[in-house]
Amino acid sequence: MKKVGLIIFFSISILLATANQINFYERYNLNPQIINKIIKQHSPEFFVYIKKRDFKLFVIDGEGRIVKIYKIAIGKKKNFERKIYRNDNGTPEGLYFVTEILSESSPTNTQSYKKLKKMNSVYFRASEGHHLWGHPDKDLGRNAYGPRFFRINYPNEEDIKLYEKLKKQGKIPRDRNGNYVGLGSGIGIHGTNDPPSIGHRISSGCIRMFNSEVVQLDRFLKIGTPVYIEK
Repeated sequence: MKKVGLIIFFSISILLATANQINFYERYNLNPQIINKIIKQHSPEFFVYIKKRDFKLFVIDGEGRIVKIYKIAIGKKKNFERKIYRNDNGTPEGLYFVTEILSESSPTNTQSYKKLKKMNSVYFRASEGHHLWGHPDKDLGRNAYGPRFFRINYPNEEDIKLYEKLKKQGKIPRDRNGNYVGLGSGIGIHGTNDPPSIGHRISSGCIRMFNSEVVQLDRFLKIGTPVYIEK
């Protein structure tokens, strides 16, 4: 009887834990089918789920439990629309994977450190569309990427298919030379030198986080970590 009682106890505990997790999904309007699919197909230790409309980034473990929630900023494209082509200021949507990790905490002789330092040395000007939140006349300046940059594999196959479809429909603009504007690249999760921008549509397409929080992703993200982004 004691053994049967233990089995019943653990079964009830599992059911309660599952029910609680489902309640969390509902509370934050996360898609359990997507979460279960990522876990089943990729068996990640952790993965990222981004809700653009809510300006939130969720870290979820391999059992489907939400372990961290962070506030973010996203691309300034209107109506939270997805990224389609270069310089449209949209944040992508779909399933991506971390392909590169740049860190200011890496040894100074590594590419991880050198590449991020070079990126942060670029001066972004308001006249080119890169300004501080709430101050369209003030330059964003240097150190725009903060202490970490987690690059994702945008554009993926789905992005390319959509781009080609829209190009055939005449919905992709052309540049001054009459060539179609390309897909673009270089999308990632990174820090910022403009903390008040977090919680807003302000970036050129990347996902911004507070510097003190983006470094915490070191515990969860590695090359190959899934990153799911939805409107």
